[in-house]
Amino acid sequence: MELFHAQIQQGILVHGAKLPAERVLAERFKVSRSSVREAIRTLEFQGLAVSKHGSGTFINTQSLDAVTTLMTSSLGDGDAELHDIFEVRHLLEPQLAALAAERATDEDVERLSSILVEQQRQIMEGETGVDADTEFHFALATATHNLALVKVVSAVEDVLRQSRDQTLQQPGRSQRSLESHRQILVMVQTGDHLGARSAMEHHLTAVEPSAVYPSAIGNN
Repeated sequence: MELFHAQIQQGILVHGAKLPAERVLAERFKVSRSSVREAIRTLEFQGLAVSKHGSGTFINTQSLDAVTTLMTSSLGDGDAELHDIFEVRHLLEPQLAALAAERATDEDVERLSSILVEQQRQIMEGETGVDADTEFHFALATATHNLALVKVVSAVEDVLRQSRDQTLQQPGRSQRSLESHRQILVMVQTGDHLGARSAMEHHLTAVEPSAVYPSAIGNN
């Protein structure tokens, strides 16, 4: 399975390319034909391949499911550096917060508020609060009511959680993160999309030095 993902990411298998016969793939990858068959079924389930009766199986990289699968595979392979992950967060999360401020319902705001109550409880009990921290950011994505954004955030959630977990290990960071979340929530509650964007950018900028450059934690 990883070999197929790698070849798609490297541009060896491009959108619309017809996969060779099972026998050819089995010989190329030095695996059994049953393994090839199972891998192709998985590709189809992930949206990365489409079988056409009488024609064969073709690579598909242009559906939303395919894009999110490739993002998950790429970020989850261990090669992404923490500063690269923060670049992704800087590109994605401020806009996400702005959209949430424009579109959040009363139910969304209530959910975000309850998550922050839980984050406070976790911190008071000596935990980092990473579970509630991660849930808050995902709830913001949900509050955009944009299915594509929710799928993208879901696809990269594990990697983003790792960056948050590493950040929250720093002394005092958990409480500061909670305060930042409260500021973001105020902007979402009041429908201030520019304020929500700014609050999220401030949150990420405050977090990043302690995560990417540990020697800088004394400046936060």
